[in-house]
Amino acid sequence: MANLFVTILKAVVKGKLHIGELTGLERFMLAQFGLPDRIPTMLAATNIEPYMLDPKYNWKMTVESAEANIALADRVCERFDCDMISVPIWQGTMGMGAADLGTEYKISEERVPYPVGYPIKCKEDIQKIKLPEEATGYLKMYFDLTKEIQRRHPELFLPLTLDGPWDLAMLLRGDDKLPLDMRIHKDYVETDDPVRKEKIRKRGDPDVYPKIMELTTRLAIRHFDLAVKNGLPLLGASLVDQYAASPILSRRDHVRYVLPYIERVWLDHKKQLTIVAPCTSPMEMRKILETEPAGINHQILWSNYIFPTTPEGITLPEYDQPAFELANENKKSFAYIIHGKFLRDATEPEIEALVKRVCTLATEMRTSISLSISAVPPGTDLKKVNFTFDLVKRYGRY
Repeated sequence: MANLFVTILKAVVKGKLHIGELTGLERFMLAQFGLPDRIPTMLAATNIEPYMLDPKYNWKMTVESAEANIALADRVCERFDCDMISVPIWQGTMGMGAADLGTEYKISEERVPYPVGYPIKCKEDIQKIKLPEEATGYLKMYFDLTKEIQRRHPELFLPLTLDGPWDLAMLLRGDDKLPLDMRIHKDYVETDDPVRKEKIRKRGDPDVYPKIMELTTRLAIRHFDLAVKNGLPLLGASLVDQYAASPILSRRDHVRYVLPYIERVWLDHKKQLTIVAPCTSPMEMRKILETEPAGINHQILWSNYIFPTTPEGITLPEYDQPAFELANENKKSFAYIIHGKFLRDATEPEIEALVKRVCTLATEMRTSISLSISAVPPGTDLKKVNFTFDLVKRYGRY
């Protein structure tokens, strides 16, 4: 933690006095407080299939071998010229803790591991799951790999990312059952009609949802505690509940039935965590900030992650200026994500037109943004990654 604060101080001094070239870590850190020399770039490396980086590797190997993950991470760091790499561990969601608590995964060479069996089948199963005293299994592997890759590549920013209460609950209960649990609980607590309450109880137990969320809230808190215990800083760490949003949940249901659990994790860790709970538009962001209590909502990662897109996979261009204006008003850094479909299908002139438009708007408006590639789907020419980041260096200077 102390080293990261020193890094921030150095970045501020270098940025203000224009002394030397900023490292990726310094550039990203400076962007959180003001404008760096240029727009920072980020790659979500684990969305690249292992075999695309090196034909020798596949998903089965990366789940079983720490060495395979390190080797692939080294290839990413050496091959792609970006400021920040997000979660360079090829385990899917297995490193988020659920795999060590009983969630069964389908593991094959061809595709990312995915859950096929869940430990919480009934209310009695909830109390069988105990909080881990130490990081073990895939969770420990994730911690160790993150530390080792950061040690090898200190010039990069490798932020810790862990699942929040809702996403953990999805992994322990199942994505088909948890939303139904929440709906039964919601219907039960929102009616005063005893006849309706009885009908709801015949559909399911309204007490299951809050008991699951209580468990996963405590688990999320413990996972971050264990990360710190294993030597990982919380500065820049993200609490991810990406599925607690539309179309799975309305904003109203998110605020009433999910956000209080997320807030407990955030408060327990002294408000250091960035909250990843996507908004569907800059208009929704503005409404949240204007109508909901201040506090945790100001820690949400602002991005175009689930904004509507054109058929080509570009975020609707008319959303850019409202989003950047709102970021300016609230002194936030906006994460502009180039989606994988567009990257795969676009020509170089089309990529250049997008990057030029977004970077020019951000620099003219003096808005702090980062430009990210969120996924690199099969069939993508990997040369497009550096091509995109080189364009940011050309057009993204403040």
